[in-house]
Amino acid sequence: MTLEDAAASCVFCRTVRGELTPGVVAFRDSHAAVFPSRDQQPPNQGHMLVVPVRHVAQIYDVDRDAAGPLMTTLTRAAAAVKAVCSADGVSIRQNNGRHGGQHVFHAHFHGVPRFAGDAFVGLDRSLGAVEVPLEKRIIQARALAEVPGGSAPHDAG
Repeated sequence: MTLEDAAASCVFCRTVRGELTPGVVAFRDSHAAVFPSRDQQPPNQGHMLVVPVRHVAQIYDVDRDAAGPLMTTLTRAAAAVKAVCSADGVSIRQNNGRHGGQHVFHAHFHGVPRFAGDAFVGLDRSLGAVEVPLEKRIIQARALAEVPGGSAPHDAG
C-alpha cells in the first residue's frame, strides 16, 4: 500500500480533511491537528487527540520538520484540556505498533484529563470506554479552540 493509499483510507486523515466528522477539528495548521477522541472513558471526558496532518503510521516516521510543531501543538492542547475540563492534570499517551497498544496506524497523542481519585489506568477500550456522539465532540472541539493560550481556532491550512 502506498502512502497516498494509506492516507486516503486512514480514519484520522479523513477526520483532519473533514470527510468523516465535519466541525470536529479544534485546531489545524500545516503540521498538526487536534480533535476529540471518539472513544472516551466516562470519568475522563474531554480526551483529545493530537495528530500530524501528514499521514505517518508511527512516531518513528515523524520527520524533523514536523516534530517541533507537533510537540508545540501537543503542549497547547494539553493546557487547553486541563483548562476546559477543570482537570487536576493531563496524561499524555502515545502508542506504537499493535503490541505497543496502537489501534489506529496514524501517529497520534492522547491528551486525557485527569482528576483526583479518577482511577484512570489506561486507554484500554475494554474498561468501559463509550463512543461520544459527534455533536458532543463538536462542542468539545469548540471549547478547546476558545481557550486563550491553549489552542488556536481551526485553520484550514
